[in-house]
Amino acid sequence: MKVAADVPAPPQAAPAALPNNPFARRVSSVFATQVVQFGLAFATSILLRRILEQSDLGAFVAASTLPGMLSTLGMFGLPTAVNYFAGKGQSIASLMRAAFLFTAILSVALIAIVWLALPGLESSFLSALRGHDFLARVMLLSLPLSVLTSFGGSILYGRQDVRTYNFILLGQAATSLACAILLVGVLRLGVGGAVAGSVLVTALTSLAVMETVRRLKRRDQRGQPVRTRALASYGFRIYPASLSGYFNYRADTYLIQALLLSPAKSLAQYSTAVTMAELVFYVPNSIGTIFLPRVAGATEEDANRMLGRVARLSTLITVCLALALVPTAIVGIHVVLPLYADCLPAFFVLLPAVVSLSLAKIMTSYISGRGRAGLVSTAITFALVLNVVLNVILIPRFGIVGASMSSVVSYTAHAAITLLMASRMSGQRPLSLFVPGRAEVVLFITGLGRLRRQLPLLGSARFGGVR
Repeated sequence: MKVAADVPAPPQAAPAALPNNPFARRVSSVFATQVVQFGLAFATSILLRRILEQSDLGAFVAASTLPGMLSTLGMFGLPTAVNYFAGKGQSIASLMRAAFLFTAILSVALIAIVWLALPGLESSFLSALRGHDFLARVMLLSLPLSVLTSFGGSILYGRQDVRTYNFILLGQAATSLACAILLVGVLRLGVGGAVAGSVLVTALTSLAVMETVRRLKRRDQRGQPVRTRALASYGFRIYPASLSGYFNYRADTYLIQALLLSPAKSLAQYSTAVTMAELVFYVPNSIGTIFLPRVAGATEEDANRMLGRVARLSTLITVCLALALVPTAIVGIHVVLPLYADCLPAFFVLLPAVVSLSLAKIMTSYISGRGRAGLVSTAITFALVLNVVLNVILIPRFGIVGASMSSVVSYTAHAAITLLMASRMSGQRPLSLFVPGRAEVVLFITGLGRLRRQLPLLGSARFGGVR
């Protein structure tokens, strides 16, 4: 579904109107999609953890996250720039041309550099890959597909064509589970089969995303061509935020490999804790991604109106999910994955960190949508430095729990800084931007009712931008 060219309408103020508010329908629809996606992904995770040795699982985690790390490291904030200009209404044809150009140039450079540096990385920050360098190189060759998918997803989110993209993500999760069952569970191909399945899923996802973008281009001919220089300018300004943001979220996984004596097994335990905790982040992450281009296409007054409602509702959802996840994780781990019970302390510490991260996601989407990418970069860079310093101090002493403790402090600092920035820009009090009120509670309860009805029939929901 495309973004309307006119200015978005302000949110309804009367609680009585909330059950029919478009935002309530869209949040419940996105939430339904994210719940199904997580369920499929978590089933895949459980299967791999029950079949693979912990050392092999740690190697797979390190290999499968390599393309994502390189995409963030070497894409210079360009996907966020594409998302921003798609939300501003620039032509899809010009955005696609830029995406293919950037993919070709960046992929060749990154693959060449990392291919040569991989032996050195395997002795330090990627030590979980020792003995699995061939698998790492196979994953490295899938980098162009990951980069192109990132650009394509940014265009779809920018144009608010969220329904189709979410179905692609559901298909990606379902195919990942099918590949894990066949290659690892039935054929017993081990970590090699897991990597092969990951590459296959990446290729299919890339094809589906770019075909969707191509069809969107045919029916959406509006917009002026975007200049490559304009994309690069915005991307370079947001790049420190993209780079710092990724390493702020993932620095712990690399430092665990560099600082602990059993990196592969420790990484397997920690990745289990992260996988469970990330369930809390799915909803605000989805909302924040849609929110950025919506703010970019709105007036300042309407963007400020949207900020409080979106942030308060997101906070309410993440806190409720975090509380509900505690007993679920305790029972699930001891019944299904008893060998991973050591991940629970790290998981409990991670939950408040993810709640803080969720608030920061909404604030940074608003600030970036207002065109102040430099402020976002400043906030996340400070959080990254704090995170790395704390990880170096706490991981050798407390292991994976120390990594979780570092995340709590750095994510909370990031959330506080971006909250103050957004408060100043919008002219609203900080507490009013994230403390839920009666309207958000009514909206959340209404959304749960819709979620219950929509889970079996995801196709009946209409997706769109936040209003």
